[in-house]
Amino acid sequence: MTKWVLQCEECGNKWILDVSFDLEKIGRIFHYCSNCRKNTFHKVLGKME
Repeated sequence: MTKWVLQCEECGNKWILDVSFDLEKIGRIFHYCSNCRKNTFHKVLGKME
């Protein structure tokens, strides 16, 4: 599994997502933000080292 650093485009909250596929090819995903408490777009910042 790869750990990815994501950032909410609405509030700027950063968090870690652990998935087995390459998110760099996607660039951004639509996901629930626990800070905004709604589904928002999240920018993929990169892999966690």
